[in-house]
Amino acid sequence: MIKEEKISGDRVCLRQLKEADATPAYCGWLNDSEINQYLETRQSTIDDLKKYIRKQLADPNSFFVGIFDKENDKHIGNIKLEPIDWENKKAIFGILLGDKAYWGRGIGSEATELIIDYAFNSLGLAEIELGVIAENLRAIRSYEKVGFKKTGVKEKAVNHNGV
Repeated sequence: MIKEEKISGDRVCLRQLKEADATPAYCGWLNDSEINQYLETRQSTIDDLKKYIRKQLADPNSFFVGIFDKENDKHIGNIKLEPIDWENKKAIFGILLGDKAYWGRGIGSEATELIIDYAFNSLGLAEIELGVIAENLRAIRSYEKVGFKKTGVKEKAVNHNGV
């Protein structure tokens, strides 16, 4: 579903993931409790990741790409719009900056700005929404920084940490 081979920013580029991107490092992010504490997914294997990548690539209502460091082409995270509601021109946004060495450097904000621009100007979407757990203050600050606005609160909307 990607029209361009890469979506490039100053420090990162976004590109479609391939099964070869299902590496031990990627798997390690999802198995790290500090990284996965706000995710619905917990433990993963490389085979799980390959299946997930294949599923995302086959889904016409998903725009799922990796975040790569432009200097060294290192896979440092993922970002997606899923599901995309083409009829109503809206999608749900999600991001995982898995490589901790890139935390706190504005990388997630840059990747988010890239995908928002692509969503509005290339995919023709009119609205992007997201859900975030209230305790994930780092993510909330990042989302606000790039222009997301809080429009409501859903109580007990997600099973998080077994509750």
